[in-house]
This record gives sequence, C-alpha cells and structure tokens, in this order.
Amino acid sequence: MLNPGDYSLCDLAVTTALSGVAQTPIQNLEGILAATIEAKLYYGSGGTSVKAWVQVTLDDGATWIDIACFAFTTGSGVKIINLSGLTPVTTAITPSDGSMTDNTVQDGVLGSAIRVKITSTGTYANTIISVKVSAR
Repeated sequence: MLNPGDYSLCDLAVTTALSGVAQTPIQNLEGILAATIEAKLYYGSGGTSVKAWVQVTLDDGATWIDIACFAFTTGSGVKIINLSGLTPVTTAITPSDGSMTDNTVQDGVLGSAIRVKITSTGTYANTIISVKVSAR
C-alpha cells in the first residue's frame, strides 16, 4: 500500500567516526513512482567526510540497494536529486550496499521501503546530517 508523503530519513548529529550506521527505514512505499531526496550537512567544525547512502529494498529488508550517495566534507551543503520508478533499467545492475560512488545515483529502482546509511571519518563537532524524501 503506497503511503506518499514527505519523510525524514535522518537528522543525525555526527561527532565520532561512523561506519555504515543504518537508520530506521520508511516502509509501506509499495508502488512508489518517484522520490525527491534532499541531503543537507550542517557543518560545525572538524571532521573529514560524511557520506549518506540512500537505499531501497525489494525483498522486505533482506537486501538493501544503494540508489544515491551524497558525499560531504568540511563545509555546509545541500544536494537534491529526483528519481523515477518509471525510468527503464534494461541492463542488469549489481546491487551495492554502502559502496556506491560519491555523488552518483541509480535511477529506475524504487522499492517498498527506503532508508539511509551514514559513514563519517574524523571527529566532527556541532555537525548534523539531515536526509529527507518526498515519495510519490
């Protein structure tokens, strides 16, 4: 059952190094046709890099598939993408989990749930990563 709407995937304070910390997924998105995703880094100080992998599942969470990777360093920033479930994907893709190349997307693959996985290096202070999705 499709539950369109605007959702927060995370508002996470980044302090110590994080290694693939998965956030709670938004579920019941079967039939989603599009997703506009916004990632914001509110930078305080310190640190080296923060990555947010937006992921979907097609099998109730047994496998998570990267559909976007947002990469930030030592400055505040906003990045926005729009993905369509109607974009044909005619060449088989190999799903990745937290390893998609920085600032890339995989269009055409949307699933029944969506989440974000965060990795950071270095010690940040007063820094927040925020990822929102508008599902339609």
